[in-house]
Amino acid sequence: MKKLISLTILMLVAFTTFSQSNSYYKPGDTLYYQNNRATYLKTNVLVIIKETNVDNNNFNVEKHLFDTEANKFFLDSKFTTNGLQELKSNGVFKSFYKNGKIASEGETVNGKKGTGIWKYYYDNGKNKSEEKKSKKTLANDQKVDLVMSFWDKKGNQTVENGNGFAQFIDEEGTFVKGSFKDGFKNELWIGYDGKVKKYEENYKKGSLSKGTSWNAAGESFTYKEVNTPAYYKKRDNGSVRKYVGKKFNSNIAGVNGVIFVTFTVTKEGDVSNVNVERGLIQSYNSEVTKILSEMSGWTPAQKRGQSLESNYSLNLNFKG
Repeated sequence: MKKLISLTILMLVAFTTFSQSNSYYKPGDTLYYQNNRATYLKTNVLVIIKETNVDNNNFNVEKHLFDTEANKFFLDSKFTTNGLQELKSNGVFKSFYKNGKIASEGETVNGKKGTGIWKYYYDNGKNKSEEKKSKKTLANDQKVDLVMSFWDKKGNQTVENGNGFAQFIDEEGTFVKGSFKDGFKNELWIGYDGKVKKYEENYKKGSLSKGTSWNAAGESFTYKEVNTPAYYKKRDNGSVRKYVGKKFNSNIAGVNGVIFVTFTVTKEGDVSNVNVERGLIQSYNSEVTKILSEMSGWTPAQKRGQSLESNYSLNLNFKG
């Protein structure tokens, strides 16, 4: 018997009993999270409540991540969240390096960066950059990051009032250099892996006009987007939900609720490592796992024109 899978995303039923009342939680309590939602299982993400506000149900918290190499948790960030079921920062947000030095700080609104200045730092404590969110154009509501100031690791300022030149090593260890104009990336930007050119990109007012990258074998790839997510037919979850709904069969009627599932989309466009994070009855969980595991024909995620393996998550709402 076919089952209808709604395209709407509902609050996960697995946490309907999870209390967010200040009268229940107190400073010093520790909670675990998976995919940014509270769970009763021990995970590699824990949050320590530092302070509660009875009037507006806000919690000042510290988020810690597990470092597998050091075999211990380290402080990742400090912020205020509205409720504990899902972490959504409101107000000042601070992130930290593993060595305890501050990495960034700025104002957040409902879990997203605010429009004010965000400050970024090197792991030696020195200033790195000051950035702010702004509309790309007056006719375009899309918000982009404008780099207003930049310093090298020795403390020399090379970008002022959005104009200048910057060179640095990014999070992937790539040596990057290029210029800014009015806060936007401008003209030629180049990335190097040691002395080998890894990519070059041309920008106009922050928009990438053309990029070329090279892999370890020297093959070249052209692109107009730095990052593109994996997708099935269309760049939304609707196509995946329709596929599962069409394939789903069960002899059990009247089962309602949400299955939250994660999986990997390979470089070849296949699905692997399907994991039901929060499920319903076993037959439904197994059927969803089987259907997704047999999927193929995905467009894999790409970075600078090169396909790569990526993780994917999906809510499936069942109405029996």
